Amino acid sequence: MNSIKNSEKFNSLVKEMVGILFKKHLDEMTSTGAVAGYETPNAFKGISKKKKKSLEKQTGYKFVDEGVSDADMKKIKKAIRKEVSDILFDIWVKRNSWGGK
Repeated sequence: MNSIKNSEKFNSLVKEMVGILFKKHLDEMTSTGAVAGYETPNAFKGISKKKKKSLEKQTGYKFVDEGVSDADMKKIKKAIRKEVSDILFDIWVKRNSWGGK
């Protein structure tokens, strides 16, 4: 009987603490659910060469093309194949050294 009262008190205390924390942090929460898409008409438009030059001059940084060329993709695929084959070979060697089939 006493453990039931302690359990009820504990549950009540937890609910009260959660309520306090929820109210405290509720002021800090934000939501963008009501925003109707992007309001900037040129948000995803590319930057002109003239603008890039200007920005590079102002910041001292250069724009980098983040695309992967076909040659780079071939090198990446070759490296991945080599790593996978090395892993499989190591597994094969260990499995055979253990005497398993």
